[in-house]
Amino acid sequence: MSQTTNVCLTGATGYLGGATLQLLMQMPNLAITALVRDEQKAAKLEQFGIKTVIGSLDDSALVEAESAKADAVFQNAAYDHINGVNALLRGAKARFERSGKQSIFIQTAGTAIFGKLDAMGDPASGPALSDIDPNLYDHKNALPYSAINDALIAADSEGFVRTYIVFPSVVYGTLKGPLVDAGIAHAYSLAIAVAVKLSIQRGQGAMVVPGLNRWSGVHVDDAAEFYKLVFERALANEAPHGAQGNYVLENCDFNFKDAAERYTAILHAHGKSANAEPEAFTAAEIERNPIMTLLGVDIRIKGDRARALGWRPTHGVEEFFESVREDTEAILAGKN
Repeated sequence: MSQTTNVCLTGATGYLGGATLQLLMQMPNLAITALVRDEQKAAKLEQFGIKTVIGSLDDSALVEAESAKADAVFQNAAYDHINGVNALLRGAKARFERSGKQSIFIQTAGTAIFGKLDAMGDPASGPALSDIDPNLYDHKNALPYSAINDALIAADSEGFVRTYIVFPSVVYGTLKGPLVDAGIAHAYSLAIAVAVKLSIQRGQGAMVVPGLNRWSGVHVDDAAEFYKLVFERALANEAPHGAQGNYVLENCDFNFKDAAERYTAILHAHGKSANAEPEAFTAAEIERNPIMTLLGVDIRIKGDRARALGWRPTHGVEEFFESVREDTEAILAGKN
């Protein structure tokens, strides 16, 4: 009889976390516990056979206790929550000290730490980075999120946990499936939604000009398939981990102007943009709302290690542009 694997998962009601959970639910011999803030969504998850605990990454004692029970941890909630990650690691260490068993720890990170932060809509020079670059972290910028990655790699080197850090690029595509149908998981991408909502607020589609900065993208279904794959390989101890366990997910790239032209045209058709062509976020707007700066970042990085593990994404740039349309229309309809 196959042994049950206990999984602790955060971010179950989110977009990528929900997509991942839908695939894990199809795997045999898993007992999944999800950390959930919303009691109503927790009750719905219980109907799918998912055990839930009410709380968040801020609840350090709870998070540590749940991690200590788990053979594997999926950290799909806030990728910049260092205290939550440290609590999960403490739980994994306690489990190792008690049982001698290493936990699997799969962390969702962000490719933004490898972006050119001062690009301001211009493309960066030079070749794209690769996740197989042995000096990958030498290319990180000043964003603070890399402290979490450092903590995970250090924990792996201590030997009580095997860590796998996943760097999805811009995740796109409308998520479908039972958790979306039940009103549990979020269905729409978040990255382009920021630009669309800011554009609606100002009454004109906009971007950080000239909009030639490039982003990489990955479809939510392809991304979820990788989480399932790396988990399966980790269970067999067949996936590189620790300092070698950095996995970038991407399968297309685009410049921001091409996305901005599409969402601006849709906003104009719905009376939410004065003109059909995108204009510039002004310097004053960017100063008031620094998140606009991130819309001008240039991020180009390849997922060579992810592909070497056997990942085969199938969705490309045309589906990204279709997702821009779906996301924009969802915002206009009050769904996103």
